Amino acid sequence: MRIAVVGSTGLVGGRILDLLSDAEWSGHQIDAFATTANGRTVNLGERTLPVQTTPDDAPEADFAFLAVPNNTARRIVPIWTKAGVRIIDKSSAYRMDPGVPLIVPEINGHLITRDTTLIANPNCSTIQLAIAVEPLRKAFGLERVRVATYQAVSGAGSEAVNAWREEVGGTAPEKSPFPQAIHGNVIPAIGAVDDDGWYTEERKVMQELPKILGQNDLKVSCTAVRVPVEIGHSEAVEATLGRDVKLDEAFDVLAAAPGVSLSRDPATGATPLQAANRDEVFIGRVRLDPHDPRTVHLWVVTDNLRKGAATNAIQILRQWIKTMETVDN
Repeated sequence: MRIAVVGSTGLVGGRILDLLSDAEWSGHQIDAFATTANGRTVNLGERTLPVQTTPDDAPEADFAFLAVPNNTARRIVPIWTKAGVRIIDKSSAYRMDPGVPLIVPEINGHLITRDTTLIANPNCSTIQLAIAVEPLRKAFGLERVRVATYQAVSGAGSEAVNAWREEVGGTAPEKSPFPQAIHGNVIPAIGAVDDDGWYTEERKVMQELPKILGQNDLKVSCTAVRVPVEIGHSEAVEATLGRDVKLDEAFDVLAAAPGVSLSRDPATGATPLQAANRDEVFIGRVRLDPHDPRTVHLWVVTDNLRKGAATNAIQILRQWIKTMETVDN
């Protein structure tokens, strides 16, 4: 197969290439694209790939990962899919389109079919939240989710990481995506704010989680905060279930969930440093609410560039290929 990685020079595109350098993908042709090539190269394991300028017309590819802005995705997706390229889109352009599956493979990978042409990869914060609450929902029902996210600077891209590093070094960055200094600070504002006071990142979580879980009546609220951490999103989650639960019941359900690394010890809840360069969703600080035996509190951490982005996309591709091979057989 030929696999295109569009946005290959960015943080997420780079992580996708890292994962595609594994032996599993060695028999496939990997092509790297970016908005402007300018003679640049990227690494695919020990190999060096030339970066090609992203064309409007579809390249020769069976699958394509898009790690690009929304406007770029909206421009090329209709053209490329019509030409037969199957696309995994990391942007938010098509996530809430009812005709486009929004996939976390551990939860709803069964929605991928042979006829699927476009799959949306969810927001990084939503992915780890979905992995954490879905096992509880399946076991006990789920009525409401409240979450506060503590999101790493890498979630805003390489420019954000560079700006943060300059601040750490004592230099005021010439260009920064943040509305205020981020070093030594936390900023409760990610994206644009709407008339009701909700920021873009918060709306993404609130809208995407019910779609991923297939529960349209789920009530979700979110406060999204940017923190001075390079890699690893953390979340304080409050999940109100469909019935009273005991703590051991919650532990047992979470321990058996795919993609989860659970700590039962309240003194060993995961941190972003522990989660960096790992694919698991780490869950700790599991507690029952002292006022409501239906409500469970969780601390959830994952590498936002791995499971929050690149790893989830690679898992989608793996599931997609398996689905097509099963149909062929």
